[in-house]
Amino acid sequence: MEIHGTAAALGEPARASSRPAMRVLQAACVLGGFAQALTGAAGSLLAYEMTDSASAAGLPQTVLVAGSAAAAAIASRLAVPLGRRRTLAAGAAAATAGAIVVVAGALLASLALVLGGCALLGAGTAVVMLIRYAAAEQVSEASRPKAMASVLTATTVGAVAGPNLLAPTSIMAERFGLPGLTGPFLFGALAFAITMAMLHLGLRDAPTPEAEAPAVRPGRLPSARPGLAVLALSNLVMVAVMTMAPVQMSHHGERGLGLIGLVISVHIIGMFAPSALSAGLVQRIGATGTAVLAGCVMAAACAFAAATASHWMLGIAMAALGIGWNLGLVSGSAMLTAAVPREVRAAREGLGEVGMGVAAAIGGLACGPLVAHGGYVALAMAGAVAAALIPALAVAGPKP
Repeated sequence: MEIHGTAAALGEPARASSRPAMRVLQAACVLGGFAQALTGAAGSLLAYEMTDSASAAGLPQTVLVAGSAAAAAIASRLAVPLGRRRTLAAGAAAATAGAIVVVAGALLASLALVLGGCALLGAGTAVVMLIRYAAAEQVSEASRPKAMASVLTATTVGAVAGPNLLAPTSIMAERFGLPGLTGPFLFGALAFAITMAMLHLGLRDAPTPEAEAPAVRPGRLPSARPGLAVLALSNLVMVAVMTMAPVQMSHHGERGLGLIGLVISVHIIGMFAPSALSAGLVQRIGATGTAVLAGCVMAAACAFAAATASHWMLGIAMAALGIGWNLGLVSGSAMLTAAVPREVRAAREGLGEVGMGVAAAIGGLACGPLVAHGGYVALAMAGAVAAALIPALAVAGPKP
């Protein structure tokens, strides 16, 4: 296998010099995952509290993923001329500002401000997701899935802690005379600000492979369509089905916040913790085979969510949904950038994130009306049908 990039060109010392950068990226994923999960969980609840409308509850997630897609597109264009460090740090700064804008919107009872802040928060989501590609640049070609898995696994730590602080941070905000659900966004702003500082300062000495990338090799590049389809559909199903799960359980009151946080945490464990296993499957059975498995797992999880009336069983379904999403994320990312020269990868990575954002925005926009008119069962069954399309689309292209 031919190996591209600075790490391969310079040999083992270059890979050794990338280890501090990997630690910074992993730590940034912990904090960024915490902020992303905490604010994401609070967004739909805040909109529902302000409007008492299930349809409106899906809007924060919709604009957040739209903002994430826009931020990913911008980052993919700036990654080569400005470098990963500046683009990722700028995204974290935008997310910090977004969390503060959401707090202002809650204080002023302005849904428009809340949604505007959520759009900026999407940049934080883009940062957390794009870090996997930054990690992949620090290692050889063969180690890319493992490197991506390492930062996705690190995300688990913060992302699991985030939703479980919904109730404590809300109580803390109320003690200061603020609306309860502003608390998660205040803590999210702090976490994103620290993430920004870590990325900006901690990656100054990191290798910058794109600056020394070789010229693009002639010949036809592998198609982006199968990998893009896997990433987009996986995100659409996960976002749509999971976004309305907190609303489904919200009638439990204060005790419900604790239950919601627990279910979201279990879901997030499924989203990120199996990353090493997913990377191992990609290396063992191939990215296409892993993507087929992802679609089957997600379809089964959605069908189980539709069939159960127990919130504890719903938590199990959400865990399985997260596992399926992880399989789709790792395999889809590998399919998207397999055998692609490094200087072309930034555009492919941006394309993948935009596809995920657009698909998730569609899911977030549709999930509220679906629940309002057909209940959560209709939403979960629609998710099962969409997930069942993933295997067919995955095998429609060349196998990386």
